[in-house]
Parts: sequence; structure tokens; C-alpha cells
Amino acid sequence: MNLVFEPKWDKALPDIDRQKIEQTFHHNVPAESADNPITFTPLWQARNHRSDLLVTVLINNFSRQAYSFNHSTLEYIENDTVKAREEFTLDRVLVPPDSSMPWTFIFPKSSFTNNSINLNGRLVCPKTSNDHLLP
Repeated sequence: MNLVFEPKWDKALPDIDRQKIEQTFHHNVPAESADNPITFTPLWQARNHRSDLLVTVLINNFSRQAYSFNHSTLEYIENDTVKAREEFTLDRVLVPPDSSMPWTFIFPKSSFTNNSINLNGRLVCPKTSNDHLLP
């Protein structure tokens, strides 16, 4: 498994954040996933000035093909309760095979299914399919 950065992230990422990402990658990303080709390892969560939810994760691609987010529905879950749901199409994000890439997913306030968000949740793709794996 390799750690890769989207080029704009690579240039703009502060050293302290890069170190946190690298530590999380080395200590928390499993070597493989038999259950799902795409998983998410949490990094941090925050709310912005518009009350949107920002969820920064490592996107882990355990497959042998690149992965893109094209009309991919993601859910933010706390205590087994879906707190936000949003569909993402990310032209800049292409996760190479056998790689992890950090990314921040922004859930607008309108995507919240429950307004009591404690910033201690996880991100899931309830219907990860091979449709987004590229040849």
C-alpha cells in the first residue's frame, strides 16, 4: 500500500498535517481489506463558517484498479446513526491501485439527516461498487 497525495494537496499541505497523515497511514491503515476494495481511515473532522461538515480521511484503494468518485453516495455515521448523506463527483480525485490518498469531503448542512453532530464519526460508502474502478 502506497501513500499518495493529489498534486494541489501535495503543494499546499502544512508539514504538521503531512506528519499526522503519514503517522495515521503507517499505524492505522490495514495491509488489505477482504470485505471492500474502498475503505476510509478517519483523520479529522470540523465544521466551517457555514456549518458544513468537513470530513478528512484517507481513501484506501485495495483493488488493482484506479478508483474515482463519480456520483458516489457517502454517509457520515456517528454511533451507528447516519448523520449526513451526500453524493460526490470528484474530477480531481483518482486513487491509484493499492494506494491511500487523503481527501476532505464536504457535507453541506442541507445533507444532514440529524443536526446533532459531535465530530466523532466515520465515513462509509454504503454501496461501494466496482463501477468506479477504472481499467
